[in-house]
Amino acid sequence: MSIRGRIITMVVLLEVILMITAGVLVFQEHLKREDEVLFYIETSLKNHFLRSANEIDKRYSSRIAGFVRSNPNIVTAFIHGDRETLDRLLSEKIKTLHKEDAFFEGISFAYKDGTIFYHSGNPARIGRNVLHVPFARQSLEAQKPLGGLVLSLSGLAYRYSYPVFSENGYVGIIVLIIQPTKAMSLLRDDFNAESGILVEKGFVDRFENREVTYVGNQILIAAQGDSFNDQDFLEKLPQGTAVEEFKVHGQTYRKFTTLPLRNYRGNGIGNVVTVLNITERCQEFRRSWIKALIIFGSVFLLTVLVLFMGINFFLKQVKRLQSGLESKVAQRTAALQDLNEKLSEEILERERAQQLLQELSERDVLTGIYNRRKFNDYYDVEWSAAKRERRPLSLLMIDIDFFKIYNDRYGHLAGDEALTMVAKGIDACVRRPRDFVARYGGEEFVCLLPEMCQDAAHAMAEKIRQHIEELHYIHEFSQAANVITVSIGVASLIPTEQQAKEELIDQADKALYLAKKKGRNCSEVI
Repeated sequence: MSIRGRIITMVVLLEVILMITAGVLVFQEHLKREDEVLFYIETSLKNHFLRSANEIDKRYSSRIAGFVRSNPNIVTAFIHGDRETLDRLLSEKIKTLHKEDAFFEGISFAYKDGTIFYHSGNPARIGRNVLHVPFARQSLEAQKPLGGLVLSLSGLAYRYSYPVFSENGYVGIIVLIIQPTKAMSLLRDDFNAESGILVEKGFVDRFENREVTYVGNQILIAAQGDSFNDQDFLEKLPQGTAVEEFKVHGQTYRKFTTLPLRNYRGNGIGNVVTVLNITERCQEFRRSWIKALIIFGSVFLLTVLVLFMGINFFLKQVKRLQSGLESKVAQRTAALQDLNEKLSEEILERERAQQLLQELSERDVLTGIYNRRKFNDYYDVEWSAAKRERRPLSLLMIDIDFFKIYNDRYGHLAGDEALTMVAKGIDACVRRPRDFVARYGGEEFVCLLPEMCQDAAHAMAEKIRQHIEELHYIHEFSQAANVITVSIGVASLIPTEQQAKEELIDQADKALYLAKKKGRNCSEVI
């Protein structure tokens, strides 16, 4: 290699190394920034849930007590069992509570025996007993305020109970119910993250007859985001607690570390799963890489262009030498092309001759239809196919009636013309691509009908016989009619492994014999 070539090579290699190094640094910086953003989101996720739980507990622990003290009429209606008055008093109160907190779900009243007296969220539960629900039983037995996250008959919610006493003693409890999805809504608003609350499969009996959605060994009971309504998404959602990425419907998601879910007694009942659709982030990263590659490629091409412009003079000298060589090569190439064309024409001519010989060897010289040799080859193929696919194969054996007498009386030229006429008549009746007509020998013809049952083959035989007769080709010495007619033997079977391929031909031949014996100009099936 010349000095100039070595310099160009070294510059190009150095530029490639610099580009690769810059690309690696940009990629590492991107990963670092992405990890920082996702770490911030995950930290915010934990803080949102902790803050939300603390705020709800602090607010409603005192609010339930204030509600009982500031609404004596409501308490009195509960004590006296006046549901109509209670419903009227609560209608506006519940609207006010909803305005103060969008996640407030409802209020319920239960007597000390466990019977629900009133339930704003689900009136169907009025009159039912809830002593089998741990939170309700403990609240009624403790006769003191109790609250926290509860998984009950109506689902997962924060519940805060407060005991009610009358002059005659303990009456029951009042329970405020709050949805547990406030933190999930904040995450969706702040980061467009989607969350779902999953409880252990063992709590399925708490849901009575409600339809539940299973996610692995857990049950989805609450969610924020459309993705948790997609069954494909739930099936591919990773079940572990670690951070993972997965794809659904072409979208890329990142699942953050799951947060344990504990009830009012501190027992684990499930967890909170949060996912973030990072498809746009991935696409943005790919777009950035494409832009970087375009810039690097442009710089590389510009550098190469400048280097090569510097050796333009050298290339001109090389081009002169190359031009001389190309001229000689072109002359040699032209000569070779001429020779190649001549050889190609000779090869094509030989192929055409071979094809013509092949066709001549397969065709009957007199009638122009296929001969017996071609029939034997085609019969082998269709017999094997019918045996393999367990499908019917039919064969017509056709013989011109009293043809020897016709040949003797009218002459061989007329006989040859009659054979040609019958061959064309048979071929005209056969329409399907795989149907095959051939001259079998003398005045005999065969018609092979793949995938045709016996009845259809018999109908085809009659069609051919009638067509030949309707040609009205005079044969005044025939004992069957005063025109040329044919007798046809029909055979059909589904080949088996035990049968010889000659069996169908033998049957068709026997059927032809029966047709002749019957008086000719007819078709017989065996």
